[in-house]
Amino acid sequence: MRAGIRERLSQQIPTIGGRIYEAHESAATLDKPYILLIQGTESTDTDWTGYSALFECWPSVSQQSDFADVDELANLIVEALDGQALVDPVSQVEFTCRYEGTVGADKVDADRDVITRGLRFLVIGARAAEETVQDDWLDALCDWTLSTLGDPEWQAYGNQWPANYTRPSVLWRWDSFETVAGSRVSTVEVRKKAIGHVVGRSLNEQTTTVAALTQSLSEAVKIPLNPLERRFLTVSAPNVDLTRDAVTEGQIYATFSRKIERYAEQGPLMREVRIQPNPNS
Repeated sequence: MRAGIRERLSQQIPTIGGRIYEAHESAATLDKPYILLIQGTESTDTDWTGYSALFECWPSVSQQSDFADVDELANLIVEALDGQALVDPVSQVEFTCRYEGTVGADKVDADRDVITRGLRFLVIGARAAEETVQDDWLDALCDWTLSTLGDPEWQAYGNQWPANYTRPSVLWRWDSFETVAGSRVSTVEVRKKAIGHVVGRSLNEQTTTVAALTQSLSEAVKIPLNPLERRFLTVSAPNVDLTRDAVTEGQIYATFSRKIERYAEQGPLMREVRIQPNPNS
């Protein structure tokens, strides 16, 4: 992922002339301006986010400049990386960058003869699925989402984030399952609690879309599973928590259910029936 970030910054910010250095290249004689790239911790998170790593980019300009130059270079870095789906040219791993804010306050680094500011990015790369799992409920939910939003720029994913996911997009995944007895002896009710992750191009777009989808779920009551066969999913208890992270936690919660027939285990079929009169009658 490091090589992919370096390549992206070099391509998008020609003013630095490819000067992207790492922590051990700490000589004060380095040409300026440049970007210091530092990789932080890497971890494997969840089934839907795969692995992630933290990277820091430090836009660095000469001490004879001022922090307006740092601001300009920092803005270019964020524009180049935030929300971008990239491919590492060495490992061919696909990943996405997300800007997480600054690292502390502005800094004067006398050893390097620069003024600088740290920018933190979360880099997410989904694990390749071993096999494709078909889930008609998630497929129906994704189709309903795209139809409801009505904007071709939106994408909808099921089960996990792809490594090259784009903004704006929605991910639906299951949180829990439950099977309860139906109102009739011959039926059972399957209930699945879903979590929806909404990632917009801006916080306003993201919040507005969360509200719109939740309201549409409340109004829909049912969403089509297979309209030709008159099969639908019943929607209940949609709610929102905007304090949760869009990518890793998800903001929308709703339960979907459907009644299905309970089939008794079949025994061997009778080949014939014989009726004999009672000899004592």
